[in-house]
Amino acid sequence: MGFKKDKIKTKRQADLTPLFDYEPQQLDLGKASIHDMSLIQAQYYDFLVTKTGYLVCLLKGTGINLDLLNASEQEDVFNEFNAFLMSTLEEADVHQYLDMTIPVAFDDYVLFWKKRYLQVREEEPDNQAKITLLASYVDYYQTLQSTNEMSTKVHVIVLREKLADKSKTSLELAALHLTEKSQHFIRELESSLESYDMAVTRLNAHEIRGILKHLFNFSQH
Repeated sequence: MGFKKDKIKTKRQADLTPLFDYEPQQLDLGKASIHDMSLIQAQYYDFLVTKTGYLVCLLKGTGINLDLLNASEQEDVFNEFNAFLMSTLEEADVHQYLDMTIPVAFDDYVLFWKKRYLQVREEEPDNQAKITLLASYVDYYQTLQSTNEMSTKVHVIVLREKLADKSKTSLELAALHLTEKSQHFIRELESSLESYDMAVTRLNAHEIRGILKHLFNFSQH
């Protein structure tokens, strides 16, 4: 009487979770795809998972208009920000600061004027002057959006948390730690620059995708 041989895994093999062993390679421009060149593996709620084994979140800070400050006040801003940076050097991890120029998003403006245009065309069909004016507003903001003629400066802070392995438990634990880290970072930075109405927010999943879209394809073509 014969028995079918099954593959038997030891407990050590069953419990073994793959570790992150990806190492960034030199970019092969013109041949590698965006996914091949990017360090981003996936998005997890309001976080990014990198191929190198980190969970990442993005914070956005409002800018300080230095042109409105005199030389002494400008020096105070830099001193206070430098003091904040020095205080973060004691931490084992590294924070990244990015200043990016991205096109201004006119989606809300276009949607608002489209609604007004349709409303007036329905309620005041004889008022052609007003209808034409509203249509010009829609065309104006759509043109600005499609040509990217207006841009704005965005200040982004990148925080990260190391993943122990590729298990779901490790991902959830890292998300918890990174959330606490980002909340602490926001409180500390806003406290350091509270005299200048500095505000910092954590970007959600939709906002992160918007930042990545402009990094990969600024012209949107």
